[in-house]
Amino acid sequence: MTQPPDLTQRLRAWSYRRQLLDRTALDPAEALRHIIAVYSTHPTAPLSLHCRTASFAPQDIAELEQRREVVRIPAMRGSIFLAPLETAARLAAATRRPLENVAPNLRYAGLDPAGYAALKPRILALTQEPTTADALKRAIPIEGRLTTAVHLMAREGLLLRLGSSLRTDNLRYVATDAWLGRPLDEADPTDSLRWLAESYLRAFGPARVADFAWWSGVPIRRAREALAGCDLVDVSAGLLLPANQHDVFAAVEPIPDDTFSLLPKWDAYTMGHAPDGRQRLIPDPHLGKAFTLLGKAVTAGDGLPLLLRGGRAVASWSHRFAGDRMLVTVKPFAPDALPALLHVERGFDEVGRLLGAAHVEVVAVAAG
Repeated sequence: MTQPPDLTQRLRAWSYRRQLLDRTALDPAEALRHIIAVYSTHPTAPLSLHCRTASFAPQDIAELEQRREVVRIPAMRGSIFLAPLETAARLAAATRRPLENVAPNLRYAGLDPAGYAALKPRILALTQEPTTADALKRAIPIEGRLTTAVHLMAREGLLLRLGSSLRTDNLRYVATDAWLGRPLDEADPTDSLRWLAESYLRAFGPARVADFAWWSGVPIRRAREALAGCDLVDVSAGLLLPANQHDVFAAVEPIPDDTFSLLPKWDAYTMGHAPDGRQRLIPDPHLGKAFTLLGKAVTAGDGLPLLLRGGRAVASWSHRFAGDRMLVTVKPFAPDALPALLHVERGFDEVGRLLGAAHVEVVAVAAG
């Protein structure tokens, strides 16, 4: 779906600001509430909040977890997200997949329903304090894959994941009752999906019904029903926006061309729209450079780490650590796309400090 240039530019400027990529959130908790949730994988979670927040310190996410303000739960498309505790129950209820669909998972793990049911109290007893998956495997040496049972218990809301390192997913598991002092609240799935649909349009709109269905992982029929009760306007070709945002959207100012942002892999913004609805972020010919491909089609659409200039993706980037050095490779999408390396290095210096690097080295490779 190709948008007229003037509408595409307006969508870009609006979404950039609604996603707080101008770093207007006062703290990570405010950023998280505003964009609903972020992928819990590290370093995605800290970097997604860092690029939206005026001030972000390495200990911020750990402190949010310790204060029980955020939790990691299965949500959109079955992936694990970091979400505010205050909305976690509705988020889980809106996106929960039927547990009867887990039979293939159990068979793969060498378990059956009775065996899984017998494991649950043993795992809960061992997770009254945060515990690693390896420690659980040592304590319960069973035939099959114990990790599958642990993941299914997290899907049921019986266990929570806790992070540690900002660089990688060194997860620990803890019983929900033990960590929160109570189970996760129960919420009505229909009401929760309606709440999620409206929240999505406030953070990611204007967007189509198909975009909400892709993002949330619910069937298109359920997505359409959830949006039916919302007070919306169609700004063009099925792009929906809450009615009370329309006048502000129509007057949105363009993003200055010398504005730069660094988005991590699986960022909330890059994963916010269906593969055929991302023109505000990147032109269609460059989709394969910004998202993963399956064959020749962008399907799963996992977003790569991106460099934005003026709100438009102009390059991808990757990083690795060699001791205390963070080595960054930047790949522009076109020969003239890469801004002055000085500007890029400044952004990566911030990322490096957050991830504990003593030195950051940035290399730009030829456009491809």
